[in-house]
Amino acid sequence: MQTIPYSNAHPDVRVMDLFEPAGAKNGACILWIHGGGWRAGTRAGWHGPAQHFAARGWFCAAMDYRLAPAWRHPGQIEDVRLAMAFLRARAGTFGFDGVRIAAAGSSAGGHLAALVATLGSDDALGLTSEMPDADSRPNAAVCYCPATSLYSADDPAGKLSPAIGDLMGMTAAEDPEAYRAASPVDRVTGAEPPFLFLHGDADVTVPLAHSSTMHARLTAAGVPAELVVLDGVGHGFGYGVKTPPQKAALKHMARFLARHFSVPE
Repeated sequence: MQTIPYSNAHPDVRVMDLFEPAGAKNGACILWIHGGGWRAGTRAGWHGPAQHFAARGWFCAAMDYRLAPAWRHPGQIEDVRLAMAFLRARAGTFGFDGVRIAAAGSSAGGHLAALVATLGSDDALGLTSEMPDADSRPNAAVCYCPATSLYSADDPAGKLSPAIGDLMGMTAAEDPEAYRAASPVDRVTGAEPPFLFLHGDADVTVPLAHSSTMHARLTAAGVPAELVVLDGVGHGFGYGVKTPPQKAALKHMARFLARHFSVPE
């Protein structure tokens, strides 16, 4: 594993851990984005899955990003776009194809993976002057229990509200357009890459409706999208490679990416 900054600004926070393929390279890459309510968590949470895929030929990068409330939206998506562009610009150096990069994230990281997948090169949200290329849209998105709406009534218990408030710095009533712009479910146009949603039906932090609603909108727009519902599974289950839900998710992810990237499972 090698740790490097992906930006000249905030190089203490904007870092990623790189995992080289253990054997033959398959020519594809996964960028792993951690969760933690946009205000906690680290890239280390994804080390197990990153190592799992690196052992199967994937180049993997697990990133950190600036956290709320010290950094408000759009700081987090700025960092993800910058990391994606950084990897794409160095694909030849790292030994993978620049048009076979997947973004994978859980919870808040799933939100960021879904959000970056909705952003074309002409979209100003999260665009920064340091980006070597405005093309930061991944070629596939894998979203574990993602928050796809930041204002939806699909959060009846209000569990997301404090974290969203720290992220946005205002309420949805104060700036509804900012909330819509930050909600991947409202950004679907049909230009998105293939999506895989992995969500437990016992998730009380980010209800299943977040994934099912966006899955339906992507499908209606003609975007290849899959929804895997894990029975009896709660929130944040993906950080590892040992439990039955973790193993099931990794298998679904491997099959999904193999199909869309034309690589072995």
